[in-house]
Amino acid sequence: MNIRARISARSGLRRIVRATLGCLLLAILPAAAQPTFEASVESPEVVAGSHFEVSFALKNGEGVNFRPPSFANFRVVSGPTLTSGMTIINGNYLVHRTWSYELEAKTTGKFTLKAARVSVNGRSLSSNPLTIRVVAARNGQGSIPVGAAEELFIVGELSTAEAWAGQQLTYWIKVYTLLTLEGYDLIELPDFQGFYAKEKVRFDTRVQYQTIKGKKYAVKILHAEAVFPQEAGEQTVGVARVRVNVERSGPLGRLGPLPKVLNTLPVRLRVKALPAPAPAQFGGVVGQYDWQFTTDRDSLSTDDALLLRVQLSGNGDPKRMVLPVFTLPTGLEAFEPKVLEEEEYENGQQIVHRKTLEYAILSQEPGDYDLRPEWAVFDPDSGRYVALQADTVLHFRVSIGKNYRANQTGIDTLTVAPPPDRFASGWWRQAADWLALPWVWGGLAGLVGLLLIFSWTRRQRKMTAGRAAAMVPINYLEQFGQARQLLNSPDPRFFYDALLRALHEYLSKRLALSPAQLSVANVHDRLTRRQVPANHIQSLFDLWQTCEQAIFAGQPGAGSPEINLRTAEQLVHTLERDLTSSL
Repeated sequence: MNIRARISARSGLRRIVRATLGCLLLAILPAAAQPTFEASVESPEVVAGSHFEVSFALKNGEGVNFRPPSFANFRVVSGPTLTSGMTIINGNYLVHRTWSYELEAKTTGKFTLKAARVSVNGRSLSSNPLTIRVVAARNGQGSIPVGAAEELFIVGELSTAEAWAGQQLTYWIKVYTLLTLEGYDLIELPDFQGFYAKEKVRFDTRVQYQTIKGKKYAVKILHAEAVFPQEAGEQTVGVARVRVNVERSGPLGRLGPLPKVLNTLPVRLRVKALPAPAPAQFGGVVGQYDWQFTTDRDSLSTDDALLLRVQLSGNGDPKRMVLPVFTLPTGLEAFEPKVLEEEEYENGQQIVHRKTLEYAILSQEPGDYDLRPEWAVFDPDSGRYVALQADTVLHFRVSIGKNYRANQTGIDTLTVAPPPDRFASGWWRQAADWLALPWVWGGLAGLVGLLLIFSWTRRQRKMTAGRAAAMVPINYLEQFGQARQLLNSPDPRFFYDALLRALHEYLSKRLALSPAQLSVANVHDRLTRRQVPANHIQSLFDLWQTCEQAIFAGQPGAGSPEINLRTAEQLVHTLERDLTSSL
C-alpha cells in the first residue's frame, strides 16, 4: 500500500461531471423556497501548517457573480470547487450550490473571514462571517511525539480540545510519513476510560498532505472512534500502538519491509458540565436532534386509544437518553411508551442513533383536544438547552363510547323514585334520643381512644418488623442469571454487557437512582453517604470499568468471565452487608 500515491484523474473527471449535471438541473428547476447563503468551516480551531476546508453554500436559488472574502491570513491550496445538486421534499424542488476552498493556516492567531457575496435573481446575498482560531501544534493535536523519528510518526487526535459532557467527538489515529509504507496493523487501541466509545467504519481514507517544520508529510487516518465524555473535568485518552511496514531497497534491489512499532501520546480533553438547572423536559442528551410525529386517527371514542408514534434521531449519547414524558390536557392519560425500533448508523461524519416510540393515549372525557409535544436537548454549539416542539398542533376529537359512565350518558334521573325516609319510624327516633345522652358520648370517646392506641401499637410493630426485614440481605443474585447463561458465549462482549446491566439494575434499585442518574459520580456519592468503605466502592468501579472495556473497547481485562461473575456476586453480598449496617 503506497499512501503517497497521487489522486487519480478519474476522480477529478467524476467531480466535473457531477458539477455539470448539477448546473443543468439548476437551470431547469425553479426554487421552492427563499434562498439562503451560509458559510461554514470544518472546525473553528485548526493547527498551524494544516489544511482545512471553507465552504459557502447557497440553498434554494441559482447564484451568479460569486465573490469570496479575502484570504489574506491563509494560503489558498485549491479552489473554488463548485458543486451543485437538487433535493425533492414533499414534491418541492430545492436546489443548492456550494463553493469550497482548501486553505492552509500560515500563522497562529484569531482571524475573521468576512462575508462572501452572490447574486440571486438580481438580489445580492451575504454569508455570515467566520472566526477561525489557528493554534500551534501540540501533543495529541498534530505535533511530533517525543522520541519519534521525524520522518515517520503517528498521532492521536481529538476533534476538539474542549467539550460538554455527553457530546460526540471523534478520535483519530493518524500516521505522518516521509517514507513509503507497505501496510500497518493496529496493535492496541487507547484506554477510553471516562468515555463511551464506538468504532467508526466510514471515515476519510484519502491521503492528505501537511507541512511541518518545512517538511511536507503524507498524512493518512488509520482509525476513527466516536467518543462521548461521561464526566465533567479533565479527561485523557490513552496511548495507541501501531505497527507499520516501511519499504526498503538496497544495492541489489528491493528488500523486504522493515516493521516498526509506533506509539501515540495521551490526549487531554477538558469536559464542561451542563449548566444548571436543566429544564423539566430535558431528555438527557447533548447534540443535534430532530423528531417526527404521526397519529393513527384524528377522531375516536372514550372506549378507544389514540396511538402517537414518535421518531427521535440525533448524534448524542444514546445511553443518556430519557424518553419523552408529555404534559397532557386534563382528561387524557398516557401509558409508558413502547420502543418499536432502534438503529444506529453513520452519516459520513458522525454516528447517529434513531429510536421509534409508540404512546397509547386514552381519553376519559369526550371533547376536542390539542396536543403539542415538547422535549428538550442541549445544543453544544450554542451552549444552551433547546426545546423541540411539533411543527403543528395535533388535534383530535373524542366522542362518547359505549362504556362511558352511566351518570353522564343523559339518563333522566328525575324518573327514579326517591328513597324512603328512614327516620319516619319510631325506632329511629328513640335511637336518636339515646345518642343525645352525655354518658353515651363519653363511652364512644373512650372506645375511639382505645382504637387509636391499638392502631399506633400495631404500626410500631410493623415498623420494627420492617427494620428487622431490612437487616436480611435481599437475594439480588437472581439478576445475574442472564450473565451466567452467557458465560460460554463466543463473543465475551455479550456476557460483559449482561453483567454490567445486572450491576446497573442492582445499583439503580438499591440506591434509588434512575437510569439517567446512574453515573460514577452519583453512585460514589450515594455509597459514601451510606458509609460504605472506600475499598469496597473502588472494587465496584474496577469491575464496572472491566465490563465497559470489554463492551466498548474489546479488552476484557484481568480475569476470566467466571472469575468476574464470582467477583460481581461477592461484591453484591459485600455491598448488601454495608448498606444494611448503615440503616
